[in-house]
Amino acid sequence: MAAVMLVSLTAKAQQTDPIAIGLGGVATVVGETKTMEDSVAEVEVPKEVPLWKQKLYYGYNFDIYFHHDSKTNKKENGWSIAVTPEIGWRLKERIYLGMRFGGSFQDSYTTYNYMRLDSTTYSEDIRVMKGSWEVAPYMRYRLKTLFNDKVGIWMEAHLYAGMEFPRVKEGNTMGSDYDGLRHSVTYGCQLSPVITYQFNRKSTFQIFFSIMSFGYSGTTRFYEDKETGARHQEYSNDLIIFSGKLKNLLASQFTPGMYGLKFGVQKSF
Repeated sequence: MAAVMLVSLTAKAQQTDPIAIGLGGVATVVGETKTMEDSVAEVEVPKEVPLWKQKLYYGYNFDIYFHHDSKTNKKENGWSIAVTPEIGWRLKERIYLGMRFGGSFQDSYTTYNYMRLDSTTYSEDIRVMKGSWEVAPYMRYRLKTLFNDKVGIWMEAHLYAGMEFPRVKEGNTMGSDYDGLRHSVTYGCQLSPVITYQFNRKSTFQIFFSIMSFGYSGTTRFYEDKETGARHQEYSNDLIIFSGKLKNLLASQFTPGMYGLKFGVQKSF
């Protein structure tokens, strides 16, 4: 009798012992027979993230500023807001390629000073509202990371082109920059630093330092003669130089876009 009980206990141990079962063995669990291959198949395998979700991103940026322009023959004060969505591709860990596009609205008050024949001066006040749109492809290179890769310091180069449509709401435009002006075309290139802060895997805050920019900007204005209806163009250009902008900043003479903040958020899919 003792021999029979010993054989029975040995058989049960072999059925439940994983070492005795082996890879090709059979285990009985709560009345259900499973092989080791079945157990391995039930392990949940993480899904692989598609390449386009790893590389592609989108975002939205805001450019808000107040400006004060003090020149020889005019003074200008106003504000502007721009909204520019973006989409981009992480080419490498340090290199991003992208495109921004969007529009802006500006409201400004300008005082023009005129010289009379008797050498006295008089002033004319004009209020101008301006709508515009712009497209800007860019490339961004990461220079350094800080605080466990949460903060990134980047250098960004971008091209831009757009159109502006000013409308005079108050005042007489005779002899001013807006006399007969129909629209303007803007274009240029710029190099400026960007600082980012990564909240989580999907969201990154970014702030642009346009005051520390280098580059070139150009404008073509399209005028129309009010008497004859003839159209003509006027070209102007400007170099964007950090030292010159810093000098204006210290002298409290801000040009449009100088005194403001441009920031945004990048989102991963």
